[in-house]
Amino acid sequence: MRIDPAKFSSIIANKIPVLDINGLGSFQHLHGNEPEMQMQGTRVTLLFNADQKFYELSEKYNRNAPVNVLDFVNSQRQLKARMLSMKSSLPKERK
Repeated sequence: MRIDPAKFSSIIANKIPVLDINGLGSFQHLHGNEPEMQMQGTRVTLLFNADQKFYELSEKYNRNAPVNVLDFVNSQRQLKARMLSMKSSLPKERK
């Protein structure tokens, strides 16, 4: 599937890409900021809305706000499962 670059840039214009699934991505997810996932080659990128919630949660994450460890690990597992599901749907030659 080929994506028109002009269309692609407008799709992600209000999105912030995050590659850190284990850290920032899981923290955002844990606090109810649900990402979209997008394949870029063989990598999965999390796309978050560029809104106040994202920036507030990012600031909390960078200040090392306390979280329940089991909830955080569960959030990581959920995101990784979604990521692996996306990757498993790739054609064999792209893996």
